[in-house]
Amino acid sequence: MADKDSIIVAIELGTSRISGIAGKRKDGSMQILAYAEEKTTACVKRGIVHNIDKTTQSIKSVISKLQASLKLNINQVYVGIGGQSVRSVKSKVRRNMMTQTYINADHIDAMNDESYNVTVPDCELLGNFAQGFVVDSNVVDDPVGVMGTNIEGEYLNVIARRKLSGNIENCFNNTDVRIAETKLSAYELAKNVLTDQEKRAGSALVDLGAGTTTVVVYKNNIVRHLVTLPIGFANITQDLMTLEIDENEAEEVKLKYGNAYVEDIDSSDDYFSQVYTTSFDRKVKISEIQHIIEARLTEIISNVKNQISNTPYANQLLGGIVLTGGGSNMKNIEKAFANIKLNIDKVRIARTLNQPVIKNSDVKNLSIDNGMGNSIISLLISGDQNCVGDDKYDPNGNMFDNDKKEKEIAERRAKEEFDNKLEAEALQKLEEFKNLIRQAIENVNNKRQEVADYGKDKKLRLRASDLANEVENLYTPEYEQSVNILSAKDKNKQIIKEASELREKLDAAISALRGTIKEQQEANSLLNRLKNIINDVVND
Repeated sequence: MADKDSIIVAIELGTSRISGIAGKRKDGSMQILAYAEEKTTACVKRGIVHNIDKTTQSIKSVISKLQASLKLNINQVYVGIGGQSVRSVKSKVRRNMMTQTYINADHIDAMNDESYNVTVPDCELLGNFAQGFVVDSNVVDDPVGVMGTNIEGEYLNVIARRKLSGNIENCFNNTDVRIAETKLSAYELAKNVLTDQEKRAGSALVDLGAGTTTVVVYKNNIVRHLVTLPIGFANITQDLMTLEIDENEAEEVKLKYGNAYVEDIDSSDDYFSQVYTTSFDRKVKISEIQHIIEARLTEIISNVKNQISNTPYANQLLGGIVLTGGGSNMKNIEKAFANIKLNIDKVRIARTLNQPVIKNSDVKNLSIDNGMGNSIISLLISGDQNCVGDDKYDPNGNMFDNDKKEKEIAERRAKEEFDNKLEAEALQKLEEFKNLIRQAIENVNNKRQEVADYGKDKKLRLRASDLANEVENLYTPEYEQSVNILSAKDKNKQIIKEASELREKLDAAISALRGTIKEQQEANSLLNRLKNIINDVVND
């Protein structure tokens, strides 16, 4: 854990802005020391980096502003991972202990490691949550210490498109700041927004962001479902721009006239007959504005409802729905979600976090009491390493320092390119090995059948023995080197596992072939043939 003097820095790449925050722990609270942001245009869409160069420049600008505020150089940062491709999938891992065994932590750790083998094409694993275990048909929460023969674990794997974190890494590789750790933003947010009682009793956190809406379902203190939907309150702004008003004015109209629950308005009121005059002197009825807002909001709420309904816990969320994010500030938003037509009685708006947060008076553009800062502050709280150096920040720098930094960046890029090239070559070689092994398994099995059918042929048995020796030598140092290179990254676990399983199958096939050869040798030996002749004579 970070000590009391450690300064933690976090960066969040959102649809509307790239923001950075720095703080330290003080007397059980998080003290925010600095905050900076850069508005994003087309470089980040729904949490996914689309323009690496522009995103890199925005990150550099945010870090520079933070350094100027802290008057310290930043060496590393925590980065939040989110975006529209983030979703959860279920997986199961089974173990047969062969005999009655006391299950220990090593068994569970091995199963947890295996559960990280995500098989969804072009996806990477961002988080992993054990859902529960079954030991010999008995459901148990914690199987450690339980005796059993068969154990099955169910896991929730949170995945996303592989390029999600890859693009972020590329952006930071072009800066002089490294990534301390990437964090699953939705999980960190849920940890700090939901109360212990809500996590235990069951609740659905709904983060109403600009470009995305994230849903996290908790039950019995375990994450049961997580998904990021590619729709948010920025879509309402875009819809309002069809009224021939610019983006800034559309945002202002949304904040001023947006009402999530119009049934709450007295029909006799003249509210809907009012007219809004745009900056271009165009007259727009409030009723038309509200109709546009209501249509898109209904779509967002329907998508959230479907996500909750599709979980086994839709009728078990005694903690209700908890709303946060910028969209939670729309008037009557809690009434709109209370009308979601699910068996949920409670709707709460979380505008602050559970942990006390103190903001320095000179920190601007960050609100800690309207839900908009909850996500990045949660990232800050999740950090446990010091992110700044002892050297003072020099905004002007000097030629030597700049040259040194440029050299370090160039070296880091070169190493990254070299490592990527090695990994690509290792992947190609391992795929080639897998194909060779598959063919070898087929050849060995065919030869075994041939020996079983025509075992009297001594030359056939010799050729079969030569084949067994030949395929056994497929595992060259080059094969082992490729496996070692790929083992450095978790994303390659699946292909290594497939190669290992093929290797086990080939070893088993070789062993079976040699066993058949031995059987035929014994059956066709001179002594055995004499025994058969004598037996035939005796029988006659």
